[in-house]
Amino acid sequence: MENTLTARNRFVKICSCIAIWLIAALFAILSIVSILQTCRIDQANPYSEIVNYDNDLVLTNLALIGLTILGALFFMRKNISISKVNTKFIILVMILVTTIVSLAWINLVQSIASGDAMILLNTARDAAKNEFRSFHSSYDYYGNFSYYLYYPFQLGYVLFAEILFRIFGANSSDILLQIPNVIALDFAYVGMVMIAKKLFDRKSVTNLTAITLTVCFQPMFMTTFTYGLILGITFSIWSVYHIIRYMRENRLLNAVFAVLLMAISVLLKYNNMILLAAVCIALILHAIDKKKLLSLAVVVVMIFCSVGLQKAVIASYSARSGAELKTQVSQTLYAFLGISESGMAPGWYNGKAMETLRDNKMDVDKANQVASDGIKRRLTELSSANQLGEFYWKKYISQFNEPSYESIWISQVRKHNYPEGEKLPALVDSVYSGGMQKVFDNWFNYFVMLIYLSFTAGMIFMIFRKKLTTESLILPVAILGAILYHMLFEAKSQYILPYFILMIPFAVYGFTESMRAIKKKTAILFK
Repeated sequence: MENTLTARNRFVKICSCIAIWLIAALFAILSIVSILQTCRIDQANPYSEIVNYDNDLVLTNLALIGLTILGALFFMRKNISISKVNTKFIILVMILVTTIVSLAWINLVQSIASGDAMILLNTARDAAKNEFRSFHSSYDYYGNFSYYLYYPFQLGYVLFAEILFRIFGANSSDILLQIPNVIALDFAYVGMVMIAKKLFDRKSVTNLTAITLTVCFQPMFMTTFTYGLILGITFSIWSVYHIIRYMRENRLLNAVFAVLLMAISVLLKYNNMILLAAVCIALILHAIDKKKLLSLAVVVVMIFCSVGLQKAVIASYSARSGAELKTQVSQTLYAFLGISESGMAPGWYNGKAMETLRDNKMDVDKANQVASDGIKRRLTELSSANQLGEFYWKKYISQFNEPSYESIWISQVRKHNYPEGEKLPALVDSVYSGGMQKVFDNWFNYFVMLIYLSFTAGMIFMIFRKKLTTESLILPVAILGAILYHMLFEAKSQYILPYFILMIPFAVYGFTESMRAIKKKTAILFK
């Protein structure tokens, strides 16, 4: 029996270490690249969403890293510890800053939804009045086929918006859907602090996680985006928190909460299937390691509820509208998009997935065959020109090394709810293209660079400090899943923002461990 237990434990440890070392290697590369280079959305023509690959001031970046280390060591030698501050007070400050900055930005920019977000809100407004015209036809670009024949998984967010429009009125402004983003972001940040507390059980890490989130402004700017991005990741974060508690405390109630929260998360944003997969992997390893068959049952129920809830919502809208919603853009079509060139950056949105289905008259099988042939042809072209590596390299760094994650751009290129001829407030113009734009650009560049370096260190210290457990594996595996998914399928830097939030507790842990190690080494050296 002991040998069997040892074999199981060894298997889980090997799998966990392989995943963490792979993540550490990928972010070590990103850390170096972030010092040398920064990707930016071209400010000369922001509406084109073109990614520029700009060289950085390397010596300046290294100097900033050095000053950060020296500053941390100074506080440590003066025995000034963040762990002495009350955690609840720091969390309160975090919530206040997040709420005030987000609400102020929403109120200043008065952003009006466009593109896919506009379609979703218009559908929700109509549904709140029991009108369903968007389920039967659409714009010329979609071949007059309903948008939801391509993207039925978007109906989860439509349902959320419809509920709000039914409560507050279908003529409510887009701000009605932006306010929940602010509330959700507050909960997301609190959830990350709670996860940091559970995983690392060190007050300094918990407090510094809250402080770091307080100055993580990209998600605050993203609250203008009426989409399921922030809402979805918030439910995922709290699902992960309850799974961690289930694994550690063996409380079934936590597993129930985790299942429900994950199902809502996937409903609001289908890409959160990546987090669902990470949770399921961790639960399977937990079942093997601890011989807990109940964990396997939780996996089955979580998948069933997440997929089932989405299908139920689609079926509901199908029944209410009288439209059959039996097609959708397949992963094969997204893979075709993901290997194609784009005017923005390699593998970024280019319309290939939807257009291929449209041009094949919504015949998914024919469209998949066209896409498969296109993928093979594209692989041959890139390989014969020795450009395959360059294509995926640029695709990788264009997403992860664009430190704003399009958070300011997302409202910059949209219309604003101001009277015709009235200028935007001076502060908004400054953030978009003036002095404040430079301030935030520099801050984002430094902040992301520091987080990537510290996250890499955190992954390594988790192994050597024996902090690697099945529950601590969930978020890093989700981040690895995001890298792999968006390398294969559609890419955009805005899709990476939720995963950046997930990195922060591990980055804080890596930073604090690095400072402790440096302090110890220098103390021995100068003793």
